[in-house]
Amino acid sequence: MQGDRAGLNIWIGFADLFVGLMLFVVGGLIITLQQFGRSAEDVRFSMELVRTLNMATEITRSIQDELEKRLSKDVPAPVYGETEIIIPSAALFRSFGYDDFLYSADRQELLVAIGETLREVLGRARERRRFLRIVIEGHTDSDPIKSEAVTPAIPSNWELAARRATGVLRFLESLGVDAKDYKLIATGLADTVPVADNESEEGKARNRRIVIRVEPDIGAIRAYVSGRQQE
Repeated sequence: MQGDRAGLNIWIGFADLFVGLMLFVVGGLIITLQQFGRSAEDVRFSMELVRTLNMATEITRSIQDELEKRLSKDVPAPVYGETEIIIPSAALFRSFGYDDFLYSADRQELLVAIGETLREVLGRARERRRFLRIVIEGHTDSDPIKSEAVTPAIPSNWELAARRATGVLRFLESLGVDAKDYKLIATGLADTVPVADNESEEGKARNRRIVIRVEPDIGAIRAYVSGRQQE
């Protein structure tokens, strides 16, 4: 378990570095736009995007702080990135399962804590969260679903990943994290975004995960900036 977490932390370190580089690039973009006389709307959009990225990082850090206080030692701890909460699939699902946490109090405890914390932390953000959305991703390893586990509804890892992500979203909704109000989005990515190789059991275990990401809502930022420009 420690080896799995250490390996995953390495990949999260790369992800954090990527976010840092993104902030640097966006900051440089703002300066470039100003120097070359691009529209004021483009400059405002870039500045708002940087602010929103920083806010996503702050909110994720607040969620981590709250969860570390709430979760008992018996509950598998998530792994955190700059703007991500990463849950190993084994903490929520059996092999090829997608709703196992609904029937297990132990598996539910983690999601209940995450849902309550999301609601509280984002609630404190108030108006500021209008530029954020919460993306819930389902990821699998590269092993195809065993023939005895295949069903018409779950014929492949694509459906399995999507069903897991959607199940988590609906459970969060049941805790008061309204999908429309909090801009929840669920998506299944199967084995297309691995964080480790699929040649070992350890690597496969790292790849099987649910990711809850706080990220900028680009459309909302663009609409806001365009609306303000017209005023």
